[in-house]
Amino acid sequence: MSGTVVCTTRLRPTDRVACLRDAVLQELGETGVALRFILECQILDHYMTLSEAGIQDGEVVSLIQTPLRCCTASFDGTFASMAPAERNGPVLVANLSPDCRTLLTVSSHGLAKIWDVESGGQLCELSGQVVNGEFSGRSNLIVGTTEDGSARVWCADTGACLQILFGHADDVKRAVFSPDGLLIVTSSCDSTACLWNASTGQRTRALVGHSDAVKFAAFSNSGALVVTASADATARIWNVTTGDCLQVLKGHDKGINFVAFSPDARRILSASLDGTVRLWRVEDGECSLVLPVDNNVVNSATFSPNGREVLIASASQSVRLFSVESGKCTMTFAGHEDWARAAAFSPDGDLVASASYDGTVRVWTVATGDCVRVLSGHSDWVRAVAFSSDGSLVASASYDGTARLWSALTGECLQTLMSHDKATRAASETSD
Repeated sequence: MSGTVVCTTRLRPTDRVACLRDAVLQELGETGVALRFILECQILDHYMTLSEAGIQDGEVVSLIQTPLRCCTASFDGTFASMAPAERNGPVLVANLSPDCRTLLTVSSHGLAKIWDVESGGQLCELSGQVVNGEFSGRSNLIVGTTEDGSARVWCADTGACLQILFGHADDVKRAVFSPDGLLIVTSSCDSTACLWNASTGQRTRALVGHSDAVKFAAFSNSGALVVTASADATARIWNVTTGDCLQVLKGHDKGINFVAFSPDARRILSASLDGTVRLWRVEDGECSLVLPVDNNVVNSATFSPNGREVLIASASQSVRLFSVESGKCTMTFAGHEDWARAAAFSPDGDLVASASYDGTVRVWTVATGDCVRVLSGHSDWVRAVAFSSDGSLVASASYDGTARLWSALTGECLQTLMSHDKATRAASETSD
C-alpha cells in the first residue's frame, strides 16, 4: 500500500501521542474524527509519551482514522495517509447483559447500540459518542465513557443519559460498576480514580496517589476493595469505605493498562506495556509471579473462575494457561492462523473462547486443550469475545463492522448485528 505525505512535524521521545494527532488534524483541516495509533497490535493512549508507548526512532506505527484511513507515521517527520474503500467501522465492544437478554455493541464511530439477543433487533442507541460501556448487575443500566472525556450512566431500556459524572480534571478512561451496582469507579488521565453513587451521580471518594494517568480500575467481588492501574507503572489497592491506599504494587517497567482481582480477592493480576503479566498478593502487595508473554505483547489476561489459573492471549497464534501457584504453563491452546487478540472463560471454567486476527473465534476444552468449535463468519480481525452469564452464548466483535452471537454448544451463528456504518452515523448526528 502506498500513499502521499500530507504532514511534516518534529517529534521528540518525550512528546505525547496526542501531539502527533493534533498536528495531523490541523494539517488535514479536519474535526470530529477519531484517530487511533497502533503499535505492535496495541492501541496507544494519547496521553502516553512516544517513549512510554515503546516507539523507537525510525519505527513505523499504524494509524486508524474515522472515517477509516490507514496511515503511517515515523520519527523522520513524515506522515503518509492512504484511504481504502468505504466499509463499516470496526465494532470494538460486544458485551452481553447479565440477564442474557441484550447485547451492547460500541463501534469505532462512537455508536453504542443495545440489541435484543433473541430477535437480533436493535432496541435503542445510547446518546453521545461512546468509547466503552458495561451493564450493571441488574442489566438495567450502562456505565461508560464518551469521546468528550466524560463518564456517563445510561438507561439500558431507552439509551437516555441519566447521569454525567462531573469531578475529574481530565479525560475519563474507564468506568465500571461495583458488583452490587450501587457504586461506580472511574479512572482518569488526571492521575486519580473516583468513587460515585450510581443512583445520584455524586462523587463519594477521590482516590489520590498515582503520579500519572489512571488507565483502569476494578472492584473485588465483595466490592470492599478497588485496584487501579496507572501509566506511572504502579497499581494501587484501595479501601472503598475509607478511600485509604492499602498497598502500592511496584515492579513493572512501563505503564499498566489492566488489573483484576482473583475471585477470592487474595491475588491481583496486572498487564503492562513492558510485556509482562504479574501476580501480586493483596495482603502485603508483594509480587509472587512474573508470567512469560509471547513476543512481549499482552493482548488480554484474566483469572479462571476458580482463581487457580490465568489465561493470557499475546502476540502469538496460541493462548496459554498458567498456574497461579507455580507460574508454569499448564495448557496451550494452539490452532489460530494469526495472533490471538482476546480470550475468555465460560462461567463454569470448562471452556475457553479465543478471538484472533485470523477472523475466527475458537472454543476449547480446558481439560484437554482440544479445539471443539471454530466459529467462522467474520471477514476481518476479531477484537473481543465473551461468554454469556449462563454459558450458552458467545459474543464476538470484529473489525468487519459486525458483532455476532453464537451458540456455545453447537457453534451456530445465531445473530449477525451489522448496522455500525457511516450512513447510520451521519443520520444519527443530523437527527440529534
